[in-house]
Amino acid sequence: MSRSGSPACYEIRVEGVLDSRWAAWFEGMRVESEGGQTVIRGLVIDPYNEIEHRRPPNMTETEYVSQLLGKVKRFAQNHGVHVWIVAHPAKIRREGNSLPVPTLYDISGSANWANKADLGIVVHRDPETGPTRTDIYIRKVRFKSVGKIGAASLRWDRATGRYAEIAPAAYGAARAYRDD
Repeated sequence: MSRSGSPACYEIRVEGVLDSRWAAWFEGMRVESEGGQTVIRGLVIDPYNEIEHRRPPNMTETEYVSQLLGKVKRFAQNHGVHVWIVAHPAKIRREGNSLPVPTLYDISGSANWANKADLGIVVHRDPETGPTRTDIYIRKVRFKSVGKIGAASLRWDRATGRYAEIAPAAYGAARAYRDD
């Protein structure tokens, strides 16, 4: 959320102009060219629980989340933008000293976060694996042209302010699922 309390709108700018072959990859998002750059616009709602919700008293939270996600998807399609919603899991119980990796079904409020998402990504940090390590899990991909289920482990470099991928063999890199 921005300081004003409204969702933040972001632009991703890429040097050069992407041709029409990229349209399918961006799944109908508005991709424009401005002065030798390609601009992709999107809306980020972060975090979901900071939005003021007005759920009718006769509606369950599951019904409300389902209706809300449907409205957000229609908004994105009608306006040619991508919408990212950051939703946090309910309280996760530790397994010994470690925090288990949440699933999309662990998101507070409804299983519809998993059921209705086109792309489901889990960002996980467990202090037991190191204070600078972040694991990224791609848990759901509705459209196979966009990507695939998988995982990557990143290390934060304080000096540069950037993340770098950890080689899969090093440090026991993340696996897509516990069974991998």
